[in-house]
Amino acid sequence: MYMRKIIFFVTMIYLTFLLFWGSAQIVFEKAVVTKDLKLLKLAQHLNPFVSEYFYEEYRLTGHEAALLEAMMIEPTKPAYPMYYGLALMNRTLRTRISDQEAVKEVCKASRLKPYSKEYQSICEQFKRLIPAPVIYTLDR
Repeated sequence: MYMRKIIFFVTMIYLTFLLFWGSAQIVFEKAVVTKDLKLLKLAQHLNPFVSEYFYEEYRLTGHEAALLEAMMIEPTKPAYPMYYGLALMNRTLRTRISDQEAVKEVCKASRLKPYSKEYQSICEQFKRLIPAPVIYTLDR
């Protein structure tokens, strides 16, 4: 009798997980089709471990924080650092530090996808935009 209760409890937890995961995917697909940000936020709350939900939020709103969240969830996907680097370069207020961060992210994307000539060429173009850091020496 005790074992049946444990199996029943574990089964209920598993079914609840499947319900949330499935409903999050359905809500996400509807949000993509209708471009509804509220539905997208609901899908993110139902299943916060899917980076595609946050990436789609970035595509709809342009908020870099959503793209950073997608990068934290799935750091090996090369498209996320590439888009983040491009977003940093497209800012209206650019600083040398943000430009260096953009080059770092774009080159990280090219390292994650080493056989892509497109990623490699974008990385090389970005490297040429940013001057090399100046090294100060104490010459007398």
